[in-house]
Amino acid sequence: MDHSNHTTLLQAGGQTAISDRMRELLARAAQDHVYEQRTQGAVLDEIRQRLEGMEWLLREVRERELGGLSGTLETVSGRLDDIAAKPPMWAEGLAQHVEAVRDHVDAVGEQVDGVDSRVESVHERVHPVLELPKLRADLGIVSEGVEETLSRLQSVLEVTDGMTQRMGEFTTRLAQVSAGMEVAAGRFNRIDKSLAELNGRTDRVEGVVLDLSDGLDERLAATAEQLTASTDRVSVKVDAVEQRLTSRLDDTEQSLGTRLDDTEQRLTGRVHDLSGRVDSRVDKIDGRLVAIDSRLANVDHRFETADQSLTDIGTRLQGVDARLDGFDTRLTSVDGRLVAMNGELDARLTGHDGRFDALDEHQSETAARDEDRFNGLDTHLKSLDERLEAAEEHLTTRVDGLDAHLTGLTTHSEQVGETLEAVSRRIGQLPEALAIDERLGELLDSHRADHAERLAEAAAALTEAVSSRPDREALAETVSETVTGIVEPATADLNKRLGALEETMLALAEALLRPTRAKD
Repeated sequence: MDHSNHTTLLQAGGQTAISDRMRELLARAAQDHVYEQRTQGAVLDEIRQRLEGMEWLLREVRERELGGLSGTLETVSGRLDDIAAKPPMWAEGLAQHVEAVRDHVDAVGEQVDGVDSRVESVHERVHPVLELPKLRADLGIVSEGVEETLSRLQSVLEVTDGMTQRMGEFTTRLAQVSAGMEVAAGRFNRIDKSLAELNGRTDRVEGVVLDLSDGLDERLAATAEQLTASTDRVSVKVDAVEQRLTSRLDDTEQSLGTRLDDTEQRLTGRVHDLSGRVDSRVDKIDGRLVAIDSRLANVDHRFETADQSLTDIGTRLQGVDARLDGFDTRLTSVDGRLVAMNGELDARLTGHDGRFDALDEHQSETAARDEDRFNGLDTHLKSLDERLEAAEEHLTTRVDGLDAHLTGLTTHSEQVGETLEAVSRRIGQLPEALAIDERLGELLDSHRADHAERLAEAAAALTEAVSSRPDREALAETVSETVTGIVEPATADLNKRLGALEETMLALAEALLRPTRAKD
């Protein structure tokens, strides 16, 4: 029997299909690599364009916004330097006004000293009146002259009472002056409060521009200390003048009261002495009527001399009255001058108060305007800062995202390159490592040789058995059918296994060559 068809069924087939699939896989991998390179190039170009746009935006922000901010800060620093170098006009005007008030207070003190000296001179002029009781030569003889003298002394006492009343009025006016001084002190306290408020406002302004006004703090503090020291000096001088006036007026009042009391007591005692002496002399006259008749000529002469002395005393008392009237007119003029000075002082203090109020309002408006400007500048700077921070954060996030994406793309490209290199190496090593052709040839050769030997042996045995039997033709057909029924399923099974092996190898190659595409 010819069994060549059975041996041909066991030969390897379909080698060209495997090589074609491998070529297709390699071409697909190359196309995927080229596509990924193109997509990566497009992504890198887009990233480069966006980075160029961001660089242009940053350059525009740096040139425009930062340039304007630097110019604004330079102008603000220049203004602050000007303010720090030269004190404001209101501070100079306030110092001048304080100096003028101090000079005016000094002038008032000098005038009060002049009034005190005039009061002392008046006291020295009135002092000789206290020595009138020494002129008692022959006053006990004439009671009428004594009564006239007492009436005139009573008038003098009334004049002194008027002087005390006027001194009381003068004291009240001085009290009014002291009240005006207290009002001035209250106004100075208001000025101090306004200065304290100004210091608070300047402290707030310093809190806003602390980095730009280091030298301004010291100069403002020095100016505030100078103003406070000048106001303290004025207050101290006013208090000293008030204390001096009060002490001098008290001393003058006490001295005049004590002297007037002493004068009254002396006059009362001497009048009593004179009345006692007059009584004693009247008694002596009653006892010496005879001697009086003999001495009428002498008495007449003495009366004439007494009349002359009384006329002299009257003229002197008239001069004293005239001097007291002059002193009264002078005191009236002094009172008028003090009233005029008080009015002028009140007017000037009112004018200074108005000026200080105007200065306070101007300073408040200036501070409000400066606060508004600095607040606007602060809000503008804050908005720019927020915009810059937002842009910086956005750029940082975008750059970080781009960096991460580039890093991922780089790592993915490196992985793809490594994968392609590994696939290339594995594809290059597949024929050598697997040795499919050799192994299939050897396997088929071994199976073919074994089957050929077995079939040759079986064929020889069957040939001997069949040739010895008479029904060899029928047996040959039966054997042929049996062999065909056994060989054909075996050949089909072998072909199925080879197809499964080929599909497994192709799936393995596809798994090795399949790239992991990155998401755009």
